[in-house]
Parts: sequence; C-alpha cells; structure tokens
Amino acid sequence: MEIRPRLSPEEYAVVQRYRNNRETVPIPQQAPKILLFDIETAPMKSFLWSIWQKGVQPDQVTNDWFILTWAAKWLFDSKTMSEGLTAKEVRKESDSRILKGVWQLLDEADIVIGHNSDKFDIPRLNTRFLINGMGPPLPYRSIDTLKVARKFAFTSNRLDQINKTLGLPRKMETKFELWERCVNGDEKALKKMLKYNKRDVNILEETYLTLRPWIKSHPNLGLYLELDEPVCSNCGNTNIMWKGHYYTGVSKFRAGRCECGAIIRMRQNEFPKEKRKTLAIGVAK
Repeated sequence: MEIRPRLSPEEYAVVQRYRNNRETVPIPQQAPKILLFDIETAPMKSFLWSIWQKGVQPDQVTNDWFILTWAAKWLFDSKTMSEGLTAKEVRKESDSRILKGVWQLLDEADIVIGHNSDKFDIPRLNTRFLINGMGPPLPYRSIDTLKVARKFAFTSNRLDQINKTLGLPRKMETKFELWERCVNGDEKALKKMLKYNKRDVNILEETYLTLRPWIKSHPNLGLYLELDEPVCSNCGNTNIMWKGHYYTGVSKFRAGRCECGAIIRMRQNEFPKEKRKTLAIGVAK
C-alpha cells in the first residue's frame, strides 16, 4: 500500500488555510499524518431461548464476529482507501487478508479519528490483530468524535443525526438486511457494505472539522510541526488573532482565536514575577 510523504510545516500551513476557507483546490497529504477510519463487522450468531433473554452464554454463540470491511482516508486527501471480504472469505470467517492494510495505515498514523472508535473500532481491530498473530501498530493519538459530541446536548449522538443537526452530509441509508446478506456471502451486499463504509469515513471528515474548534483535549499539533512561531494546537495554523488573556487561579496567559475557530493560549505565564508573592488565593475545601 502506498505511504504518502509528510509535508513541510510551511506546506501544511497552506493546506490548512485552504481547508479552513473551504476553497476547492487540489490538497496533498499533510503532516502530521491524521487518519480517519471506520470498520464494519459481521454480527454474531447464537441460539436464544427468548427474544427477551438478558444474557447470552459463550457456548450459545455459534458464529463469532469478524471484520467485514474497513475504510480510511488521510485528512484533506481526496482518496478513500478501503478493503472488504470476498464471499469465500466470509464463509470461512477469515479477515486476515484485509487486516494487513488497515494495520499499516494505523502504524503510519500520528493521530486517528473515528466515531465511537475508542470503545468499538480500535478494540475490535486490536482483537483481530491479536487473533491473527499480528503485533500492535506504533503508538498513535486517538480522537473519538462521539466523546466530543457528548460534551454537547445533541438529541442523538449517532453520527448521522449529528450531521443532520449540523447540516452536514449524511450516511447512506441501510437496514439490518444488508448485514444479513453479507454474512450469507452475497457479493452485491458486500460491495454495497464497502460503499457504505467509505461514505461513513467521508462524512466523518466534515463532522470532525466542524467539531474541531471545540475539542479542548485535541492533540497539540504544534508538537509535530515544531515551528518558530505559535501555531493553533487544534489545526496547526499560524493565522491567530491574539486578544485578551486566559486566567487560572494563580497564572495569566496570552489568549487568542485561530482562523479555524479554536481558542488557544500561550504556555508562558505573563503574571509579573515580582507580584506573585502578594497574590492571595482561596482556601481549599
């Protein structure tokens, strides 16, 4: 699989400005390497005594879950990468072939983005990597847009409903029948599942970029770019309007707003050193 080179910090700043302004221009791969990804899995099959049964014992499971498809794209890149099982592989419940590609992408990424990825996609992929005798990818930082969404008060935190509320592109309509046909080895269904998976990754990019200014725990892109001037910790842009200060209980920091909308602050304490000894603070509870 092709691994694209990183851009220089200067090239990254240009790419970021184009993306913020939503201009229609060819955009190359940027650094740091930020990967959006999503997986689709086969449902488990089991014997049940009742549709109201609260628990299923392991020995009631006749067919375990496995990866049906995966899709991924580098942030701002026009190319969406994906792989899916063949009907023969589904019947064998063998996902070893398609795991290699997504493993390589995760191994190359600095930051990965998914929706409910911390609880679902990443643990599921790691489980299948382990079962198939693969080692862990190199460390990466994770951004789960579901966790970000929960900081708000959306009526539903499902990706499609969030995008509907925000006026962003929507998911492709599907029913459980599609998963049923896939596990039965229906080639047309498997192709449709791959298309559905790729669509999810593409709309996730718009979700992430819309939520990005609000992500207070976003990995600091300044650590990757290593520029000699301040950059936005969320997007890496140098176009920052400095205005006012951010105050803690004992410190004062220069604050500003990035072109992407994120609020950032400098790390250097601007409260005069000579006045710190006269600064009083409240008594701890």
